[in-house]
Amino acid sequence: MNIELYFLRSSEAFIVQDLLKYAARLDESAETLADHPYLEQYHRNYGNFNGDIGVYAIVDSKIAGGAWSRMLANGFGFVDTQTPELAFAVLPEFRNQGIGTQIINQLLSEIAKLYPQVSLAVREGNPAIELYKRLGFNKIEGSESTNIAGSISFKMVKKLEEEIPEPQKESLEERQFKKSFQY
Repeated sequence: MNIELYFLRSSEAFIVQDLLKYAARLDESAETLADHPYLEQYHRNYGNFNGDIGVYAIVDSKIAGGAWSRMLANGFGFVDTQTPELAFAVLPEFRNQGIGTQIINQLLSEIAKLYPQVSLAVREGNPAIELYKRLGFNKIEGSESTNIAGSISFKMVKKLEEEIPEPQKESLEERQFKKSFQY
């Protein structure tokens, strides 16, 4: 399995919109993004605002998943005006293979360069909760609310510290830049 990570650019907002269906678990129902207009804030004009940072994975020439952050005043995971909210999805056929961990770790290292913490909202019972806990996210007590499916969600937050990159490590940005010049 060949996993490649890329930054989400504003010209790739369609990827964010496609992944949002999986992040909101709409793939498990007959509903679409059009049925939930308030989800538009998670993808509309992606890449054009401060806080828009994203990473996606390609596995064997197919988009496997991605994670992105946005500064959303009305997001489900809103904590404060200095904390971006993370959205995350891995397509079902790529789950439980470590791809999501790679995606989120890369995104967190990028977010840490600009913000002291990141938040998210997650449904109770979502298997990704264990991933979030393993990565250092903590549940915000008292943050429970009813989500789009009518079940309970809660907020989680992770404090971030900018890591000092190892000199021998090539950054995702450097790898992506080099690939853009390969023919």
